[in-house]
Amino acid sequence: MDYPSGGFTPGIAARLRLADGGRVFIKGVPAEDRTAGMYRAEAAVGPHLPSGVAPALLWTVETGGWLVLGFEDVDGTTPEIAPGSAGLGAVLATVGELGGLLTPCPAGQTGPFSVLAGTLAGCWERLAEGGLDGWDQEHAPELVALDDPAALVRATEGDTLLHCDLRADNMLLSDGRVRVIDWSWFARGAAWVDAAFFLPQLMLAGHAAASAEHLLAEQVPAWREAPEDGVLAFAAAITGYWAWQQRTGPGGALGAYRGRAAAAGREWIAHRTGWNTPVPVTL
Repeated sequence: MDYPSGGFTPGIAARLRLADGGRVFIKGVPAEDRTAGMYRAEAAVGPHLPSGVAPALLWTVETGGWLVLGFEDVDGTTPEIAPGSAGLGAVLATVGELGGLLTPCPAGQTGPFSVLAGTLAGCWERLAEGGLDGWDQEHAPELVALDDPAALVRATEGDTLLHCDLRADNMLLSDGRVRVIDWSWFARGAAWVDAAFFLPQLMLAGHAAASAEHLLAEQVPAWREAPEDGVLAFAAAITGYWAWQQRTGPGGALGAYRGRAAAAGREWIAHRTGWNTPVPVTL
């Protein structure tokens, strides 16, 4: 039994070597844990994912107080997405293919992205009520106006199965192919939304906002068709959400990540609006 590392959730993740020489990857969590719903969501969507998009879900077991999912074992690595990295091309190709492979939504009972949009949007108003400084304070009225839940819901309506947490550490690169893992936050919405989730990840890996936008425009057909006001509403919402979670949530690795992500989001908003670039914050 091998134990992979990484991730932000509790539980167990292991590669099992079977008596017949085969292997299976398992992930599990106590059935009453607060994160068990994420595992149940992944178990629900797994059977509907087309072959090659993700490692195949083989079985789900709930026994002895544990919920365990068994997957096809893919001998892969987390791809690098920094400028010039070897895995970047394969990752961008996969992001570009998802919209076509997952439209129409193959999972019939998938809830709309509007539910998640309601969680993401509206945080800038709460942040402003608690006090802002620097770039945030300078642009507070505009940020609150851009962070409009109704506008975000309208712009993100669609019939594509979305991952909603597209990051390099939710991908496996194997033999030049990328498979997307950890589908706990899936939803139904516009095909460009997953690219919007991924753009700040490119920035966190070292790409400037303009470069990240250019890469997506080259490789992701849905991104070229994304509404300008919708993308800006998304950028404002997710940046405000990260900033709010950094302010009110736990510290540690997750808090530091949210701080870096919010900083990337501010740079993205500045690029889209033409506002002055925020001063980088070291975390």
